[in-house]
Amino acid sequence: MGSEAWELERRYSVPGALDTRGLEPPASEDLHAWSIYRQNLNSDFTDSALGSAEKSPLPYGNFQLRDSTVQSILRHPRYGPKSPLANNSYTYLKFGLPRVLPPSSRNRDGSSGYDSSEEGRRVSHAGAPAHATSVMRSARSDPDFRHVHAVPREPAHSQLTVARDHPRLRSASEANLLQSAVRTNRRHSIAPIDPGYIAHGHGILGPEGYALPLRPMPCLQHPHLQLRGVEASGSDGLPLLRGITLEAGAAEVLAIMATTEKEGTQIVETIAGRRRVKRGDILLNGRSVSARSLRSRVAYLPTENGLSPGLTAQQTLSFYMLLRGGRNTTTLEAEAILQELGLEATKHCLVNTLTTSEARRLALACRLLQDSHILALDKPTHGLDIFDAFFLVEYLRQWASRGQRLVVLTLHPPTYEILTMVSRVALTSGGRVMYSGPRRDMLPYFALAEFPCPPFKNPSDYYLDLVTLDDLSAEAMLESSQRIDHLAELARTRLPPISDPGPPGALPPSMPGPNIFVQLYALLLRTLIYSQPWTLTRLLRKIVISASLSVLLGAIFWDIASESNLYLRDRIGYHYASLGIFFWPLCLLAMCDVADSRPNVERDIRDGLYGRFMYILAELICSVPSWCVVYLIYLAPAFAMSGLHLVPDENLMSMWNYLAVGLLYLIMQHLICTFFAHVCKWTYLAALFAGIVLGEMALAGGVTLHLDNLPSWYQQISPMQWSMSLLLPRLHKSESVGKLANCKPKQIQRQDIIIQAACEPPDGALALREIALDKLNVRGEFWLGIGVTIVAVLIIFGFLCVKYATPKRPRSAPNKP
Repeated sequence: MGSEAWELERRYSVPGALDTRGLEPPASEDLHAWSIYRQNLNSDFTDSALGSAEKSPLPYGNFQLRDSTVQSILRHPRYGPKSPLANNSYTYLKFGLPRVLPPSSRNRDGSSGYDSSEEGRRVSHAGAPAHATSVMRSARSDPDFRHVHAVPREPAHSQLTVARDHPRLRSASEANLLQSAVRTNRRHSIAPIDPGYIAHGHGILGPEGYALPLRPMPCLQHPHLQLRGVEASGSDGLPLLRGITLEAGAAEVLAIMATTEKEGTQIVETIAGRRRVKRGDILLNGRSVSARSLRSRVAYLPTENGLSPGLTAQQTLSFYMLLRGGRNTTTLEAEAILQELGLEATKHCLVNTLTTSEARRLALACRLLQDSHILALDKPTHGLDIFDAFFLVEYLRQWASRGQRLVVLTLHPPTYEILTMVSRVALTSGGRVMYSGPRRDMLPYFALAEFPCPPFKNPSDYYLDLVTLDDLSAEAMLESSQRIDHLAELARTRLPPISDPGPPGALPPSMPGPNIFVQLYALLLRTLIYSQPWTLTRLLRKIVISASLSVLLGAIFWDIASESNLYLRDRIGYHYASLGIFFWPLCLLAMCDVADSRPNVERDIRDGLYGRFMYILAELICSVPSWCVVYLIYLAPAFAMSGLHLVPDENLMSMWNYLAVGLLYLIMQHLICTFFAHVCKWTYLAALFAGIVLGEMALAGGVTLHLDNLPSWYQQISPMQWSMSLLLPRLHKSESVGKLANCKPKQIQRQDIIIQAACEPPDGALALREIALDKLNVRGEFWLGIGVTIVAVLIIFGFLCVKYATPKRPRSAPNKP
């Protein structure tokens, strides 16, 4: 190896196993040394990013850090790693962020113990059963893609055996960019051609004369997933997937890299059973499965988490455990998952206060509770920083390895280090496969296709750019489309066919679903217990608003029942204002509550947590009593301030009658507003429709428009008219109106003599006759009850029939709530 390559390797070298005993407090000289080390790295990274063939001289030469200096940096109270998960010094010194391993990893040499090669995978040949217990692999792993084919196949397999028998001989993790077991000149191409891959003839990759001898996929342990010529359409009906063929098996991480996020999401949703297939087959353990069967066996985590914002992390996990917990998942295992994902310190924090990374890990923990054999994730690293993304993917591959499970995820695009952590890659463009197979074979495949990855270039960035349509100019679009068609045809004809699944095996167990009683219990538990005291706080806010409206209404109609007030229309105006005008802010609050909770509810229903009927039933059971309290507080103070509670006698019968009838009428109006909030996607549209309906009800009450001017059938179905005919006649009886005698006598002149006439009490029957409400409707309460029941049934049917979801914009700030 040349001295130049050796110098380049030494630039990234830091001490390995370090002794932390007896170290002194950190000094400023150690931080200065770290600064010099980082400046050397930044200089080299800049040359790599610019693609410069000639390397610039390092600012501080071949500078290295001593063991004591490294440990002093890591122990620094301000500049050291802040997370308890930081247990690897290499990446922290390089990027300023710690590289961590899940707590389940037991390796002590700094290696993740992962080998994504075919030699390191546990297979069962010729139907031989595999071991019942799964262990973490500890095998050879390459530092980067360039050293994959540095040794022939058989010697590599022998080294693998030796490394397993002797843990000390294991090399550093393949994700470790700082040290490499094989030192080659990094100035050469990043994808050297292995003699085992050299084609016969001139080595030119083309559809006519080249056959790529990629390693066929051996008979995998179950689960074994295959997509064969899958075609599907997007939400707009246009074809989005055109003949997707790929496969993956147990203990593997399949990364789907698509040129558009929509295309990658479509593939993952198809695997998870969320999308129907127009043409093609999906095989699971050798059996053709439908979308419904996949949906019951694949745990799916979309980009948007959709967690309930009013719960803490631990309550969210308990809620998912109750509804979708696996048959063998215990509470202790749920706590262990919470700790392994680094959520122990935030388990009592509200979900809406978590950072993007913490919320993503919490959503992943909820899916892991389902104990599924296949886990599909859509853009799990979106919006995460280097450390969070590395930790998440590292945890996923460890989880797949120790449980012999399959992980399918989309990456857009992954960093170089994260790409080395996956075992299989599917590269797609325009709904067609550009490459599908082992990750280690991707670079040799494209190198022999005369598209080698340039040195110091992230392969995922390069090959995604290679298969992306360039629309900057007509010439660029023509050239890129021809290149994409060529690579698609090459993949169709030259990629090895997917392996024979063998005899059909048993399907993975389906994930259990909750029955209706468990759903109702969980929903009531979340609303009445888990969401406290936040639900109680919102209720108190509504009570304060309703009390304020009531006091304002009572101040306007203060003491209208006094003996000095002879204007009976004030009593009519009070009932009209309280039942038809002042309640509107409370109805708007109810519609806003429905609009705020609806997106999360739709996501929970799509995930299969509970059914639509059980949710709306539990919602009505919990919300109607609380709103009854709010409306009672709205009605009582204003009625007492008006003085009508003592009319016609002082036994408060008019008060109880007013509260009963008024509560029935307001609850019916509240349910009407709730109905429109559920069936309308936009809140302002729901408010418009509700305003039209409630306005018509108020106009038909006889106060603003005489009932004789309305059709007879319209008079009979007016809830306002039912309520007013129950309340007003009792307050306008001759016994109660006769007390209003405190009036100024009217002077009358008779034959040059002025006399004072007797004060005549106001005629209550005449006042009601003017608005056609002089007849008592004894069946008004019955009809109000029927109206409340009908509207409640309409809410249930409307919620069952109208389905929509308002997607929220994903949070892009990883360290902010």
